[in-house]
Amino acid sequence: MKEDRISHLIKSIVGKGVYKKGQEFPNNKINIISFHKKPIHIRAVIFDEDREFHLIIDSEKMEIFHDCPSFLIYSELNQKICEHFIKILLYIDEEISINLLNNIENYHLTSEDFGSSKKSENFRLIADKNFNLDRNYIEGLNYLQKALIDNLKSDEIIANYLRISIEKNLFIEFFEFILDVYEKELGRYLEKYMDLIQNGFQRFMNNISKYSFFNLLRIINSVEKIFTHEETNFLSLLLSDFSELLHSTDFNERYFSLFFLSKYKNDLIKINSRYQGLFNENFIEELKKELLEYFIKEIDNFCVLEKLNLMKEQFETIGISPERYLPDYKKYKREFKELEKKVYLKKFAYLLFLMKKYNLKKSKIDFKKKRNTYIVNHDRENLKNPVYHYIIRKIGFYGMKDSTIKSSEIGINYFIMRELFLDDFTKFPDIFYYKKQFWGEEDHKVEIRDSISLLTKSMDYSYEINKNYSIDKVQIIEWDLASKPIKGSIVNAYGSQLIIPDQNNSLFHDLKPFDLCFCLKTPVRIETNIIKTVNTITKSSFKDVIRKISEGMDYIEGYYPLSLVESVKNKELDPFEASDLAANNANRQFIPHYDKFVDEFNKFLFNFINQEKSYVFNQIKKNPKGKIDALLILLNLSYDLRGLNLPYYEIIKPLLNENIKLKEFKEIFPNLINNFIQELLDHNEVGSTYVFNLKKMKHTSFSKYIPRILKIRKTEFESSFIKKKGNSYDISEVLETFYGKRIIKIIGLDKKQVITSKEFKTFSEFAHKLKLKIHVINQEN
Repeated sequence: MKEDRISHLIKSIVGKGVYKKGQEFPNNKINIISFHKKPIHIRAVIFDEDREFHLIIDSEKMEIFHDCPSFLIYSELNQKICEHFIKILLYIDEEISINLLNNIENYHLTSEDFGSSKKSENFRLIADKNFNLDRNYIEGLNYLQKALIDNLKSDEIIANYLRISIEKNLFIEFFEFILDVYEKELGRYLEKYMDLIQNGFQRFMNNISKYSFFNLLRIINSVEKIFTHEETNFLSLLLSDFSELLHSTDFNERYFSLFFLSKYKNDLIKINSRYQGLFNENFIEELKKELLEYFIKEIDNFCVLEKLNLMKEQFETIGISPERYLPDYKKYKREFKELEKKVYLKKFAYLLFLMKKYNLKKSKIDFKKKRNTYIVNHDRENLKNPVYHYIIRKIGFYGMKDSTIKSSEIGINYFIMRELFLDDFTKFPDIFYYKKQFWGEEDHKVEIRDSISLLTKSMDYSYEINKNYSIDKVQIIEWDLASKPIKGSIVNAYGSQLIIPDQNNSLFHDLKPFDLCFCLKTPVRIETNIIKTVNTITKSSFKDVIRKISEGMDYIEGYYPLSLVESVKNKELDPFEASDLAANNANRQFIPHYDKFVDEFNKFLFNFINQEKSYVFNQIKKNPKGKIDALLILLNLSYDLRGLNLPYYEIIKPLLNENIKLKEFKEIFPNLINNFIQELLDHNEVGSTYVFNLKKMKHTSFSKYIPRILKIRKTEFESSFIKKKGNSYDISEVLETFYGKRIIKIIGLDKKQVITSKEFKTFSEFAHKLKLKIHVINQEN
């Protein structure tokens, strides 16, 4: 493995701790934007600690830019280099990594980015990739919006964003972007695009019915704020449009018209008196009544709180009195807060289940205050268990050896902390401050039974999926237990952003940690430029996940090593090494049904070997030692060679050094085995036939040697002597024979070379049953 070959070089610079953190850093949190070998130029974005970090390696400028805290704070090379940089080194070509490390002292390591030009260019390149290659326009627009930093290429970015969002009818993004431009005080760049913006507004009015009511509320919220910066005069030209929408049979269209007519009533009437005719009080009152009924119905349907908040804010504009909805809203808000607490308690129950199942001991870890964090010393025995690392990372521990945690995280996760650790938290007032903020005065006992709904059943990955999901539109996501449950979701995933499942999806409440699902690539929405909501299509079987990845489908990896499928398919890793990696996964003990995953993965490997025999054969030839079993599989000889425990490497070693083709090798190989067996039997060395299992050989082409092997075994046994001295029997000579070893093992004396009279009698009886003669020599004292 590459890590093994360059690990010494990395450790010599940064030490074992940082190297290990780099090794363990998840692949899916690394987004390599561009990679050029000559000259070396690498651009990447890394998602960590709910932030995006940028890394740019430029060999022409001899500069490495990274906005990670270690680059900013420290001056010494061994302190500056972080796990992000190490992960990139382990991710790219080995020779390039070694070149960078050998010349690292000649590079200027910096976190300076004047005008944020480096970050802006990274985001722009990701946006272009999404537009041009992936056709993922929502994702592309999100990154294009991030690229809008200060005045850097602002005009070009704004023009592209407006054009693409209108062309693709992405009006949530359209209006939120315009608002963002104003809030960044870059509104002057919008002036020349006012006609385009007004055209976008009118085009949106023709698509209102296509949006969910929640998304319509979001758009209205953005447009309302935009009009605090822009003139609304052009709305006067839309009288017939508003009139048509107000009397539409579509609820969305009626609501949109009602809101804007209510919001800008006086201004519109001043500009165009005919607007007065739209304000029929009885009709509008009926609309308000319909809205209130919808509001109450959404509470009964347990809708997201954000939707109710937007409606509540807009009700004030429409003129609906708070007394008509506020009591129901406040009651629901309290219930929603209680639900959030229940999600956390379910998370705690799942972690406690893991603790008990895998025999982690409750330990004292000595919390020591350091500013707004605590430093701890974890129990050494617990640290040896991968489950322990999984648990403590889910409750906020981070840093070297997962030994740092924020006060706020301890407060929020207090009830599981109390189950895991023996420390006395009462002496830390800041912890109780955060506990009270989230939990109030409540006290909760974590119950393992509350975790049952999160445990994956055996049947969950046993079904087949018939739908042929498009590689372009669908991705595979492994959902993981959320460290911080967001919007009621107990699972999330990490790609280049934080990903959560859409709550409006029917699968939302059925998703469990480690579930593998097909999800739409295009996000439902992106919040704060980091949290991405996606639509889950269905859960998937291991078989279908592996098949789709081998066909090129994108995926977000969690604890199942899905990247091994891609690495084998791309011939970056030979299938036998991949099989070893999958089998020896340190986390396999707590990953549900991991053995079933390995079974399906090995089936994929076997099919790959059959399809790529020449490639695999050449890989084995490069480093055959230790891969003989793999070679036998490749040649489909495992079955034919049953019962033969031969030194295959030594037998075929001369051939592998020659420029031999697979077909030629397959023709020669059986002759080599026959020659070796004949030579072995001709030499007739005592005990040499132990390499043959006659029962397994019985139905193979090598069964012809069985009579001769039996004769050799009988002859060597009967030609050996047992030396009797008093009541003791020295069987050291007969132990060298096949039958001697077998009989002694059967009667349970395999560690003895001298046996008693009683033991010798048992030995003799077994030999007699096998019709073997024993030769005993009496020796004087």
